[in-house]
Amino acid sequence: MAVLLFSGALCALVFCDGGAPAKVRPHIEAVLPHDTAAFTQGLFYDGGLLYESDGLYEKSRLRVIDAASGAVKREIPLDRRYFAEGCAKLGETLVQLSWREQTALVWSLPALSPGQPLMYSGEGWGLASDGRRFYMSDGSDTVFVRSADFTIERKLPVTSLGMPVKNLNELEFVKGKLYANVWYQDIIVEINPGSGRVSRIIDCSDMVKQEQPNSSECVLNGIAYNPQSGCFYITGKKWKKLFVVRLPE
Repeated sequence: MAVLLFSGALCALVFCDGGAPAKVRPHIEAVLPHDTAAFTQGLFYDGGLLYESDGLYEKSRLRVIDAASGAVKREIPLDRRYFAEGCAKLGETLVQLSWREQTALVWSLPALSPGQPLMYSGEGWGLASDGRRFYMSDGSDTVFVRSADFTIERKLPVTSLGMPVKNLNELEFVKGKLYANVWYQDIIVEINPGSGRVSRIIDCSDMVKQEQPNSSECVLNGIAYNPQSGCFYITGKKWKKLFVVRLPE
């Protein structure tokens, strides 16, 4: 199924056209262990640690992981009414989305003390930050650009060759580009946050083949970036592996 889905992604996003997004394959630098109970929804790197938001009702949590070893250093279970989604850092604050509860949980860093939640309408899927504002997905083809207090500043339709790119999920902002998992596909798209156009397609099928997910629900999901090493951390829902990869320039 994963191969068929990826093939469908290429049909939807890439054509025999000079303006098509470039296709690249990441180079796998290392493989770390990952908790197979973790239904990964959000991931980001900060100061040698990975912060991971894990979903599912009655099982959602926030975890802190050693980025060098993959070892879990701390985890905080959430109230059973929340289905956790994406997470991101802005200043000294971590914000963690919920799926349908229209509530973003707020945590101080590094103590992870709970703060006043932020409210929003609709579903929460992925979340990223450029250090000044948030980028949020809801599973559609639109990224919502939000201020620090979660007010919507603008809506960013994401397209490839003029066609909408739907099912945008986990997000990461790196060096002026926005990266997004596409739900149920073995790819990550690189997006221009000004125009919304897809500039590159990152083919993650080699990682999926190594992982051999246990079910169709255990999809690629989770993107974090280490600015010191220049490497990305990529994993999936209930995956046993956390990949450290480098993208071609």
